[in-house]
Amino acid sequence: MVLPRFAMTAELHYRLSIAPELELFRPEIEYVCDFLDDCYLLRRAAEAPRVLHYGAAAPRDAFAVPARLFPAYVRVDRHGMHPRRQELAAFAKENRPPRNNRDWNGAIGYDAVGLIFLLLSRLEERDHPARDRYERFSIEAAVFPPEQGRLFPFADRAAEDIARALTGETRPRRRTSYDVLFTHDVDTLRGYHRPFEPLRHALGDIVKRANPKAAITRLQKAYRAGEPWSSFRRLMDLSERHGLTSHFYFMGPSDDPMDSPYAVTMQPLLRAVVCEVRERGHVAGFHPGFRTATDAHEWSRQREGLEAVVGAPVREGRQHVLRYDAAVTPRIWSDAGMALDCTLAYPEATGFRSGTCRAHRAYDLVARCGLPLRQLSTAVVEFGLFGGKYRDLPLETALADTGWAVDICHEFGGTFALLFHTGQTEHGLWSWLVPAIERAAG
Repeated sequence: MVLPRFAMTAELHYRLSIAPELELFRPEIEYVCDFLDDCYLLRRAAEAPRVLHYGAAAPRDAFAVPARLFPAYVRVDRHGMHPRRQELAAFAKENRPPRNNRDWNGAIGYDAVGLIFLLLSRLEERDHPARDRYERFSIEAAVFPPEQGRLFPFADRAAEDIARALTGETRPRRRTSYDVLFTHDVDTLRGYHRPFEPLRHALGDIVKRANPKAAITRLQKAYRAGEPWSSFRRLMDLSERHGLTSHFYFMGPSDDPMDSPYAVTMQPLLRAVVCEVRERGHVAGFHPGFRTATDAHEWSRQREGLEAVVGAPVREGRQHVLRYDAAVTPRIWSDAGMALDCTLAYPEATGFRSGTCRAHRAYDLVARCGLPLRQLSTAVVEFGLFGGKYRDLPLETALADTGWAVDICHEFGGTFALLFHTGQTEHGLWSWLVPAIERAAG
C-alpha cells in the first residue's frame, strides 16, 4: 500500500470561506480542501487569519478562487451528483491551468477547486454513454484528452496554484514525496487458463492458419516456460535489485470466461506462489474479475474466496481489464475495507486518468462524501505501449513516455505506478521494462 509520506514541519492554517449560493456544494469543496491538505503543509481550521474563499463576494484580504463548475455544470438529485455532460467541454476549455508556473503572478483566473473535484471524483465518467468494447469509459470522451499520447495531471497543477497563493511560496512545501509502485496483474498463473486450451489454439494454428511454427511456439510457451515461477521470480529479482517492492494482484474464484479460474483449479500452486511472494517481502493483492466493477456481491465473493485459498487478507489491487464505474466501484472497494485501488488508467495514453500523480481519497458521487479508500492513477501499462491493440510504440518513444511520467511524479511528489503483467516473456517488453525501472528507481 502506498500512502503519502508526511514531513514533520509546521503547517500553515487557513479558513475556508464559501459564497452563500454555493453552500449546497460544501461536501465537494471540502473534499478538494482535504486533497490540498494531504498534498501540502496546509491545514483547514475554523479560526485562522488566512482565508481561502470560493465563489463571488470574497471577504477582504481573502484569497479568492472563482466558482464555475458549481452550479452551472452539475446537477444534484436523490441519486447524488451528476455532470451536465453537454456543457463540460466548455468548462474544460475555460478552466485549463498552465503546465508550468514560471509566470506566476499570485492570482488564479480559473476554477481550480472545481477542476480538482471534477478530475479526482471522475464525475465526467458517470453514466456516460461513450463506452469501448469492454464497456469502459472511452478516453475519446475525456474532457481533457491526451496530447501526443500523454495525460498531464492538471489537478496537481491546480492544487499547487492554490498552495502557492495561500503560502506565498514559489515552491510550497509538500507532504508527499516521490515513490514507485511496481504492480503486476496475474491474469494467468500458468501459461494458460485451462489445461487443454493451448492444444486447441495450436490446432487452429495448424489447420486454420497453416502455421505449424506458431503452434510449436504456443505450446512451448504454455507448457515449458516454467510459469508461474519464471516470471514471478524474474520480476521480484528486478524489484529487489532496485530496492523496490513488487505488488502482485491475484484473481479470486470465477467461472466467467473473461477471468482465469486458477483460484479454483490451481489452489495448491496459488498458495505456494503467494507464500513465496510474501516470504521475499513483496505484496499479494486482489484483481477482481470482469463482472465485479458494479456487482458488490460478486466482488466480495471473489475476494473472500481468494483470501480463503491464500490464508491472508488482501487490501489493494486493480480491477480486471480496468473496468470501472465512477458511481459504484469506489463504494464497493471502500465498503470492503480496501486501502488502495490502482484501476484508474487508460491503455491508450501514458499519464494520470484522475488528474493527479498522488494517491488520493476516493469520492462517492451518490452519497456525496469522501471515502477512506485511496486511489492512484497507474501512469504506464505495458499492454498499452506495445503490440498494436492500443499503441505499438518504438522502444525509444515508449522509454521517453515512461521517463516523462517519472519526471512528472518527481515534480509533484507523486507515486509512479507501473503495470507489467506476469507471464510476459517477449524480449522487446523486457528491453523496455528494465531501463524503465532503472529510470524510475534511480
